[in-house]
Amino acid sequence: MDLVDSIVLVSPRYPPYIGGVETHVSQMAKRARKFFDHVSVITTDPSWHLGHIQKTADGLTIHRIRSFAPSENYHFPSPIELFAQLKESRPQVLHIHALHDLPGPVAGFMDSQSSLIFTPHYVGRINSRLGRVLFKAYRPLVHKLIKKVPRIICTSRFEARLMAATFPDSSAKIELIPNGVDREFQEKYPWREPAEPRILYAGRLERYKNVDKILRAVAQLQPKYEDLKTTIVGRGPFKPELLKLAASLKVNGGVEWLEGLTRDELFELYSSATAVIVPSESESMGVAAAEAIGVGAPTIVADASGLAEFVEEGLAQPIEPPVTYVKLAQKIEEVLEDPKRFSPTGMKSPLIKTWDEVAEQTYRSCAS
Repeated sequence: MDLVDSIVLVSPRYPPYIGGVETHVSQMAKRARKFFDHVSVITTDPSWHLGHIQKTADGLTIHRIRSFAPSENYHFPSPIELFAQLKESRPQVLHIHALHDLPGPVAGFMDSQSSLIFTPHYVGRINSRLGRVLFKAYRPLVHKLIKKVPRIICTSRFEARLMAATFPDSSAKIELIPNGVDREFQEKYPWREPAEPRILYAGRLERYKNVDKILRAVAQLQPKYEDLKTTIVGRGPFKPELLKLAASLKVNGGVEWLEGLTRDELFELYSSATAVIVPSESESMGVAAAEAIGVGAPTIVADASGLAEFVEEGLAQPIEPPVTYVKLAQKIEEVLEDPKRFSPTGMKSPLIKTWDEVAEQTYRSCAS
């Protein structure tokens, strides 16, 4: 197979930031080296503390451009830096991500020479007031971008239906390719029931993610399960409120707050959790859910949006929407009583692919 010269992936954020889009882009970038001679990522750094250019051990180049990111909810990239970086990179393939944020779509408009791939990660709602105002303003431009893009990758049937309904011009261009799971970590960290009960959440800390309901459910369960531990991995604008809530509920002693973990550290947590919880009702698919299911961890999800497809496949335990802390506490207790009964270890499903398979489906045609 002859390699294509270059690809650039554009994403609002990139590791060490944690979240579904960040994980998706980083995993795809690593595997793009199989199909392209040069692979780089253009992203932003809301903290302004990371290096402008990073060369990774696996041969990637990460370009972090200046951006303004109020509450880290929306990213306004420097248009001069973004245009200059695209012009310097001159990629044959430009893979833009995240319809709900500016860097990807703006890069798609700026570029006129590359072959475009668009992975929207679209959930049908914008979760900040500023985002809703901006999306309303630039939605007509998104329609034009979709007319320009030859390939649109959706990660779930839910997202594909939503894209086709919201942007009818996208329907004939949509390809369904779910998020992946890292086979190396699947094999390295198989789930085992822990000696002491522990529940895990890993992802962005935003209001719509329903992490506050996890804390309230833990408070309700605490009298019966005094040794129950809760680990919350991630960062985001809702974290200060969550910390205050944990203190007011008097659950802080049993809650561990982590961020900036390596992939090994995160998968070690998946493999040793009694239950992994993904209670958001707005997910295009849910990387954390796929990863937890992939190692065999009992997984509890909102029976809504793209997460409902894990329930349909029998891979995850459902919480009927609207998600409440009472429903969540009941489901957690059910799993705590017999975790092995709810482990998806050994189950096969087309929803659980490896990242190698996802990259093959996405990039193979670029090299043909």
